[in-house]
Amino acid sequence: MKMYPDVAIRKKEYPLQSILFGHRIQPSQTKYEYLIEFFQVAIAKKRSGNGPNGTTSFVIEEMFPIVQAANGQFEYSPQLRIGLKRFIFLPKSKLDGKAEVDKVAYRECVKALEKQMVGGNALTKENSIYVIQNLLCGFSAVNQSRSWFDQNVLPICPEVILPEGMGVKSKRQTMEFDVNNTAVDEEFDYHKYTYMCRGGEVYYLHLLNAVAEHPEYKSLIESRLHEMITSFPQFSYLCNFIQNTWETYYTASKDVKSEVKKLGAIPAVFSQRNGQTLSELSNFLNSKSHPFEKMETFANGIILQIMRMMYVAASTDQESNCWVIDANCSGYENVEAKKRAISAFRHNEEVISTYLYQNLPQYRYLLDDKKDDQTIIKDAANDSYRLFRKLGKMIGVIIPNSGKGMRFSLSEDIIKFLVLSIIPPKQMVTLDEFVDLLYQHFGMVIGPDQYQIEMDRGSVSNVGDLSFLKSNLQAFAQKLKDCGFLRDLSDATSIVENPYEQEDSNE
Repeated sequence: MKMYPDVAIRKKEYPLQSILFGHRIQPSQTKYEYLIEFFQVAIAKKRSGNGPNGTTSFVIEEMFPIVQAANGQFEYSPQLRIGLKRFIFLPKSKLDGKAEVDKVAYRECVKALEKQMVGGNALTKENSIYVIQNLLCGFSAVNQSRSWFDQNVLPICPEVILPEGMGVKSKRQTMEFDVNNTAVDEEFDYHKYTYMCRGGEVYYLHLLNAVAEHPEYKSLIESRLHEMITSFPQFSYLCNFIQNTWETYYTASKDVKSEVKKLGAIPAVFSQRNGQTLSELSNFLNSKSHPFEKMETFANGIILQIMRMMYVAASTDQESNCWVIDANCSGYENVEAKKRAISAFRHNEEVISTYLYQNLPQYRYLLDDKKDDQTIIKDAANDSYRLFRKLGKMIGVIIPNSGKGMRFSLSEDIIKFLVLSIIPPKQMVTLDEFVDLLYQHFGMVIGPDQYQIEMDRGSVSNVGDLSFLKSNLQAFAQKLKDCGFLRDLSDATSIVENPYEQEDSNE
């Protein structure tokens, strides 16, 4: 398996699923953590350790350093800002993980902040700090019960795009606070990948590879991504105020070591989507919307694109891994479309399962000797197509959330991403053209024309009457109309429009 970057996989370094679908994607990672981890890598300093005698051959802050990346795998150094994270999340996090040293550090941070505030009495200052804390905590990316160091803020500004740092419990429980003790902010493990499981890194590497192949997109994508996370300088001011105040008080902070994390690798076959991904991303990023709205839609889009890359990796000339879509529009229920979508979904999963079994013998020598073949396959299934069932349900691409009849569908949120990513801002296409573009970009089969193509290939059930797909197309049209993206020009012609203005259109 050829990987990107072009690195050799050493024995036991990657499990089977990482070799086949990218290192590494696991069920613990939430939708927003894919987004946060992607930005974390994108904005971090990058460096290479492959210079003479192990020296660093380059250090760079570009989002996508395509020239340097051409030399192979490299590392990145995320900003840590554990003091800021402690301030935001410790008071409201679960008791487990609240070591006494962190409680004291939090209280000392609050005192230091109060001293920095000008004017007002003690109560006013206390209330101001409480308001700041609740404001930032209100942008929490996860609602699950986690320790404070396992939580993250949505990427509302660069200062809060932080890595997961697991508290070393054995050391923190017995540690005493001292402003000269580097361990207070240093004894965290940034290499566990418990929740930030490299899924964002997989998407970052895909974009890096794509931009290297199509460098004409580099400037636009970098600038638009930067705009997305710097739209609210007020948040940057607040976060810097908190972190800088803490670092001024906590004198040992200047000696706390930075962390260096090595990027994983993805299958080179993901490059089949390079041009499509960049086209989709540039259209989407050029569509002007509120940054929070854009982040939400982008998080869904990252998951969708990673899902598609996985299916592309397993596809063959005979097995195209098309996604037969049940439009599933209220009032337009279609039993036959549902039946065919269920059948096609089962076939998709069989193809992925077969892909795992077929590749096991080839890579067995690289895998853990202590695990038998069935355990390796089970782990690979859990972290590949079974994981994507979960993610697909999370973004509304797979229904139902529970029970029988699993199949592909399209939620309103995903329809929004599809329209904004396939159609440039303020432009329009006919409904038939849009459905065909969905097929070209994502293998989505909605109408009879696309189903006929797949039927000729033998990848879907052979049926004589395709009228049910005409009804399915009508249902999809109604769903587009309900979302505000479709207009009827006549009885025979409907258009799908990206109604958003283009970014910087007034400049």
